[in-house]
Amino acid sequence: MLPTAIIRSLRTPQLTAPDFTPTKFHTTDDKAWFANALLKFLADDCPQSAFTDRLYVRLSNSFGNIAHHDRTRFYDNFFVTSERKIGFLEQTLRWPCYGAAEFTFCDVEILVQSRIAATNLLAIEQSRRDAEIARRERELLARLKAKYESIPRADPTPSPITTSTLAPSAVPTPRQGSLFDLSQ
Repeated sequence: MLPTAIIRSLRTPQLTAPDFTPTKFHTTDDKAWFANALLKFLADDCPQSAFTDRLYVRLSNSFGNIAHHDRTRFYDNFFVTSERKIGFLEQTLRWPCYGAAEFTFCDVEILVQSRIAATNLLAIEQSRRDAEIARRERELLARLKAKYESIPRADPTPSPITTSTLAPSAVPTPRQGSLFDLSQ
C-alpha cells in the first residue's frame, strides 16, 4: 500500500476535459478518463481487477507500450512484481511523448509523467522492492542458520593419519613392477 499522501497526489486534482486537446477520434473526455483511470490504477497499487479492457487498450497504445497479445499478458509483464512495476515506471517516465496533442495522447502522457515524477513513485517502488529483497534474504539467512548451526561440529584439528595408526593389514605393501610387463 502506498502512503496516503502519495495516493492523494496521484489522484488529485482530477484531470478534466479542458486540460486536454481533442483528436479526430478521441474527445477531451476520453483523454481525461484515461489519465484519471491510469493514475487511480497506479495509486491503488495496480490491482488486476482495475486493469479493465478499456484501460489496457489505451495504455497499450501509450508510452511506447505494445499490446503483448492480450490484457493478461500485458498486466503480467508490467504489474505482477515490484521489479516489473519499476520497469513500467522507468519506461513511462523515459518516454519522449511524441506527436501533437490534436493527433495523439501526448498531452495525457506529459501530465501523467509529471504526476508520477512529482510523487517520486519510482523511488518509492524501488524502496519497496529493496525492502522486500532484504526481508526475503533475512528469512533465508534465518533458515540457513537454523539448518547449519544445529549440526554438531567436528574437532577442527583432526589428528593426521599415519601408517603407525593404521592396522598392520591396512598398510599397503609397496610393489615395484615393470611398465612393460602386461601380466601384472
